[in-house]
Amino acid sequence: MRPLIGIMSFIFICVNILVCGVAIHGIAFIALVCKCSDQWRRAHMDRCYQAWCQGCGYWFQYVLGIHWRFDEGMKVQLDKNHLVVANHQSWVDAFIVLLQVQGRIPMPRIFMKDTLVWLPLVGTATKLMGFPQVKRYSKAKLASNPTLAERDRMITRKACANLMQTPSSVMTFAEGTRFSSIKHAQQDSPYQYLLKPKAGGLWMVLQAMPKRFDRITDLNIIYSGEVPTFWDLLCGRVSGAYVKVRHIALPKAYQCIDSKTDKAAFYDWLNGYWLDKDSNIVTDQQQCSKLEFQQNGPIKKGNSLQN
Repeated sequence: MRPLIGIMSFIFICVNILVCGVAIHGIAFIALVCKCSDQWRRAHMDRCYQAWCQGCGYWFQYVLGIHWRFDEGMKVQLDKNHLVVANHQSWVDAFIVLLQVQGRIPMPRIFMKDTLVWLPLVGTATKLMGFPQVKRYSKAKLASNPTLAERDRMITRKACANLMQTPSSVMTFAEGTRFSSIKHAQQDSPYQYLLKPKAGGLWMVLQAMPKRFDRITDLNIIYSGEVPTFWDLLCGRVSGAYVKVRHIALPKAYQCIDSKTDKAAFYDWLNGYWLDKDSNIVTDQQQCSKLEFQQNGPIKKGNSLQN
């Protein structure tokens, strides 16, 4: 039964992407032909983006019976800019982040690998919506060709410039990859539950969007059981997830980064913030263990496919 549920979920998500993706492309075409303002274009695309999130959330909760325990204390602040940072353990994290913040802050633009632009509809739709799409280079490749880093910086600046016209949210998984015990050991990470943060991405955002952020919207995602895979999510095998939102003040020295900003001092500040985040995960795990995770949440037994 579970594989069948997984296939049905995959089909639903594909159809949801198809409908919303076509709508976003249609809005882009109308805006081009009718010379509509960027604000009109973005507002309508964001409605499609939010509709996609709500559709996924409905399926996960009311069809699969998965219970997310979101931080309801997160305030609605649609008129502010937000720099969203979360820990990263699974592809499921992206859905949880979007469902936590949707309706509370502007729909976030997520840093994506440029290779994802080739995904049908998803790649071009995210490009039209202004998602920063960057390349990942090894240290050896950057050392042999330093111009590659500058190319990425220019792409980031261009993408972020479009986000400065209206209140926006930029979201990043600062670790750059999903956490695993193997990666943790390879990095010799000084943190218990986190990999080392990639400072370059945050540095580029703050440099490309000066004076737009005065704090970081920090999310800790805690799973009540084993960290689920994307297939587990599709099959409804996610026992529960707990989200805690905190606001971390961004020092004034880093709200407007330029050539004079001390990069080493920024890295020190980021490592201190990351150490606190790691410590907070311990606290959040304890809080998570105290809460009663009910697999069906508000759904009565028998109302979801997995029952």
